[in-house]
Amino acid sequence: MENSAYLFGTILMTANLFVAAINGCEIDEIKTYNLCSPNMNFTMNCRNLSLTEVPKSYPNQKPELYDKVCAIDLSLNSFSDLKNGTFLNVSNLNTSTIRILNFSFSNISYISTEAFQGLKYLQYLNLSGNSLSCPDGFGKGVFEFLINLRYLNIKENNFDTFDCLGKELGYLRNLEGLYAELCENCAFGKDFEKLLNLKNVSLSGRSSGTCNAKVLHNYTFEGLTMVKGLWLSSCNISEIEANTFRPMNKSLTHLDISYNEKIQFHGMNKGLYGLRFSSALSALNVNRIHNVHEIGVKIKASDLENLSTLQNLSKLFMDLNKIEIFDEEVFFPTSKFPTSLRVLTIAGNRISFGKYIAFIHTAANITCLDISRQHLYYDPFINEHYGREVMNEESLSVDDVCFKKSNSFQVYTFPRNCSLFIPPNLRRVKWRKSFLNFDLNDKVYHICGATNLLSLDLSFNLFSKWVSPIKGLENLKHLDLSENYCNEVAPNFFDHFTELQRLNISRNYLGTTFEKTLTYEHGGIFRNLTQLIDLDLSHNEIVRFLDRGLLKGLTNIHHLYLHSNRLIEWDYDMPNSLKLIDLSQNKLSNLSSKVRDHFDKVCNKCTCNMTLILLNNFFKCDCDNLPFLTWMLSTNVNIKIDTCILNSEEKGISKKSDLKKIIHDLKMDICNDKTWITWTVGTVCVVFGSLVSIVASLMVYRYRWKLRYLYYRRNRRFNHEGFERLFENDAFVSYAKSNASFIKRYMVPSLEKERGLRLWVADRNSMPGTSIAENITHGINISRKSVLLIDKAYLKESWCNYEMNMAHVESTETKRKLIIIVLMNDIPLKKLPICIMRFLRSEQTLEYPKHKQDLDTFWTDLADQIMS
Repeated sequence: MENSAYLFGTILMTANLFVAAINGCEIDEIKTYNLCSPNMNFTMNCRNLSLTEVPKSYPNQKPELYDKVCAIDLSLNSFSDLKNGTFLNVSNLNTSTIRILNFSFSNISYISTEAFQGLKYLQYLNLSGNSLSCPDGFGKGVFEFLINLRYLNIKENNFDTFDCLGKELGYLRNLEGLYAELCENCAFGKDFEKLLNLKNVSLSGRSSGTCNAKVLHNYTFEGLTMVKGLWLSSCNISEIEANTFRPMNKSLTHLDISYNEKIQFHGMNKGLYGLRFSSALSALNVNRIHNVHEIGVKIKASDLENLSTLQNLSKLFMDLNKIEIFDEEVFFPTSKFPTSLRVLTIAGNRISFGKYIAFIHTAANITCLDISRQHLYYDPFINEHYGREVMNEESLSVDDVCFKKSNSFQVYTFPRNCSLFIPPNLRRVKWRKSFLNFDLNDKVYHICGATNLLSLDLSFNLFSKWVSPIKGLENLKHLDLSENYCNEVAPNFFDHFTELQRLNISRNYLGTTFEKTLTYEHGGIFRNLTQLIDLDLSHNEIVRFLDRGLLKGLTNIHHLYLHSNRLIEWDYDMPNSLKLIDLSQNKLSNLSSKVRDHFDKVCNKCTCNMTLILLNNFFKCDCDNLPFLTWMLSTNVNIKIDTCILNSEEKGISKKSDLKKIIHDLKMDICNDKTWITWTVGTVCVVFGSLVSIVASLMVYRYRWKLRYLYYRRNRRFNHEGFERLFENDAFVSYAKSNASFIKRYMVPSLEKERGLRLWVADRNSMPGTSIAENITHGINISRKSVLLIDKAYLKESWCNYEMNMAHVESTETKRKLIIIVLMNDIPLKKLPICIMRFLRSEQTLEYPKHKQDLDTFWTDLADQIMS
């Protein structure tokens, strides 16, 4: 049915303005529509012009386009009625080329008998959203002239019966698709049997309140004996009588009764009675036929009694029904699902553990299973009422995986050591976004029945540790473990995925793991993945790989995705099979000569299919990087790069011409050797300068902190002695950058909001355009006290050392006791610098409490010391 999907959506007329037209209409070029031939690719666009009469004259600027106009769009106007001869003797338009006519939402209440005369070749007519009724809305024989019409849309009108409609549509012997909406008394009577080519009928409610048929009667579809596709979603149906679908028992292949929340599963079973033992029905959509705001649903064997008789059902969609559990009898002693069923989706439910788990393997013929989005408190398909998520990937298509031909289906007797039993013919399982949080770190897991499993999607769950090896998935081709908040992987976790071709472990937190040595005697974490083609490690906070040969064992890999990490270098052993490596959005500044030589060795031909993506990094256009820039210009590797930094300014180098200019400027000017100019002067001055420099350096080093203090003190507007000055802030806060979140979340609220103090915090109070040193000195100078948050990170940061010494000099120069030391964690005294030891003896000191109950007292004591 996928090939007929265009029947049941709004006709696409995406167009670009081609030429301005008179009288408001325009000729647009059609970009997408399959009823128009390639040489007739224009539409006459008269949409939303407040027209009250259909134009008799159209644009005349381009006569050569008259025979290329395939569609007329007259929607969103105010015609009220369509008169006889509307399309006869029309100027500047060849009506014989028109295949599409759109009158939707144009306030039409009556169409005259000969209104469509001259449109013999029309194939699609859209009359939706008007005020048409039956019989008062049509002249007798109104469709007689549309002998080639294939699709008719009459949704959202005022029909309260289809009796006269069946007679009028009898002229449309080529009609294939009908868009309409059921009303309470609407029925397709015997007159519709004349429409031998009518294969698809869409009666779904496109908007709220437009489809209201509470009961589908046994006579509702009496005349639709040849229909293959029937869409009844969102029609407020509460009951389907037992023989409603019996007229279509031998023809109906696709049935959609989804989004009718009052039907429920027992009502579904009743409605399928008329299709018992049908050999035609292949796809059934029963999404959301249970109210998700009511109690959870238990699927009973009796709910599937009639469904189990369907002889050719291959696809069953049961999403969004708040299913919590299946009765044991659904699977035992035999499965109540039809043996023909291949695709089963039960996404967006609330599936929980039950006895039925031990027997699900009896549904042996199911090949594709979607159980995603379990336990969500909202409708994950809220914008997908008229379509569903397609189970499709570049690597494994639905047809290739779910409907792969097999001589015979396998049935297994499972051994006792199985951790999980699955249907033995499953080829694809999608179980994402379901809050799965199994403990994978205490034993080896055995999955039985997975011999045919090719694709497993467990993304967007909570598998945070991948430690225990998993057996039974040796034939798996595609594994998706992305977005699982994982921060730990055991070196042997992937050992049994020997046939894996595509592995997606992106959007986790594996950066810390890869900074450890994940190697065994015979290789690293990926050592057994010799068949892997695609590996996605993007968005993982990776800074570096400690194991430089981590990727070397991937002998067949073609695509490696490492974008959106924090890589600062790339100098690792890479397999020769790589065809694409994506290193975009990292922090690379260069590529080593070793890496460049490797790429050239792999790509030594004129026609090279090797691609290297380096967008959004921090490459420099300087003399040190000149060999790399030159290599990019000469290599056969397809390199995608956007900018580099030249003299603190971004320069575009995506075009070869831009790259050539930068290389030329570097070679001829910036990097040109001009040492001969200064050689003589340098020789004369070197001895004298060296002596002066040594003496000056010694003096500067001895008084370095006081000199810095005096240098930045020069900008003060006034000097103060003692405690006579008025301070703008109560405390200057000195902290390591890693504690920025602590300052924002705890210190500022506790001291400013709760205790009324004013703090000077570098990340908040620094003045733009001013140097860091000047900001620090200024902040200390205008603050009553300086609070030093000492921890291990603080001792390693040079600016923290600068702040501490500036505070000490300020304290000495102004003769006031302004330093308060807060020890943030236990640091052995032998590891503390001498200057810190001196401060501990002479300055006020507090210890950050280890227990939460002491925090309030700590903040009060700190506030008191600041204000003392």
